[in-house]
Amino acid sequence: MRIKNMKRFITFLTILFIGISFLTNMFLNKVFSHEQEKYQSIMVSQGDTLWSIASGLKGNVNENIYNIKKLNNLDSSNIFIGQELVIPDYD
Repeated sequence: MRIKNMKRFITFLTILFIGISFLTNMFLNKVFSHEQEKYQSIMVSQGDTLWSIASGLKGNVNENIYNIKKLNNLDSSNIFIGQELVIPDYD
């Protein structure tokens, strides 16, 4: 009877170890796999719109507009000449 219990215990520990390893690996990949986000500041010039600024960046224009608005705490898409905006720097 003791050998049967010992086999169950070892099986349980093995499954527990694999599960913890998997979850730890998932967590570490999520935390450390993202590249360091970089930003740059720009000054809004005459004729600039959020669309024109966002279309000059890599990726989806609508997502870029959303990110620029979020980074600069903008409630609307109105920007003004001379306004400084922080935008993602995708290199």
